[in-house]
Amino acid sequence: MKTYRVKAVRDAEEALVFEILQNLQRKGTIVFEEEHMEPKPKATTPATEEQVQEIIDEAELMPYYSEQEAKKILHL
Repeated sequence: MKTYRVKAVRDAEEALVFEILQNLQRKGTIVFEEEHMEPKPKATTPATEEQVQEIIDEAELMPYYSEQEAKKILHL
């Protein structure tokens, strides 16, 4: 069994393509399932130096580790 992705080239043709696929499914030729696209997550932006310092302060690592060690521990 093969899986195909079908995309209507024009929005005006979308209803026709949908109808054709439904007809093929009724005949038992194909199994037709609509795929729900998940929204793509936004690209991440690096933390500012101020945010990095706040994260380190919240983790309370500075009394025990240097700033570089704390950044490495926190993967910053």
